[in-house]
Amino acid sequence: MRWIFYSLVIANIVVAGYFLAQPKSEAVANTVAAAPIAGKTLRLVGEAEQPLVPAPKSEFSSAPRQLCYVLGPYKDDLDARHVQARAAALSLTGMINSIGVGEQTDIEYWVHVPPRIDRAAAMATLKELQRRSIDSYIITQGDLAEGISLGLFHSLDSAKKLKAEVEVYEFPVDILEMGKRQLEYWVEIREVAQLTERMRERVQAGDHGVEWKLVECLN
Repeated sequence: MRWIFYSLVIANIVVAGYFLAQPKSEAVANTVAAAPIAGKTLRLVGEAEQPLVPAPKSEFSSAPRQLCYVLGPYKDDLDARHVQARAAALSLTGMINSIGVGEQTDIEYWVHVPPRIDRAAAMATLKELQRRSIDSYIITQGDLAEGISLGLFHSLDSAKKLKAEVEVYEFPVDILEMGKRQLEYWVEIREVAQLTERMRERVQAGDHGVEWKLVECLN
């Protein structure tokens, strides 16, 4: 009887060893590999059927506007012209901006060339006027921007006289009746990198009651 018992034990060991030596079922392995997580299959970026599209840039993003130095305020446009001339002597581009301050009072008459199609056309007209020794500068703001200012007059007759003189050279000239406002003048210079402290002192040339500011360019 004892040999029968030992035979059964040896047979059980052989059968158990056989099953333990077999590889795990491929079906089980595949099932585990394809098992979704929370109902969604994980995918590598390289396996995506469509390329990833970068998020679009904000439609409100824009390049910052150019900065310029301005010197002012001057009460007399002649003083502003002197600054402009000193800037030009240093190979700097000076543009005069006039700003109305205070309340309107008496009537004045503004003689001007109507707005040109763009800044290049306005500059060309300005050069032609100055070549004929006609005082003038570009209007940079308001409804008459890109026009050419020829002067303000208390007398309508004086305004009409200047108008006739300029029209001889075949320039279009208008007269605008306007309430008198105190104007202040600022000289704008674009060459910020060149305008060192020493250069600013030379342009200002000791003028009092004015200051330099770094602001967004108006011209």
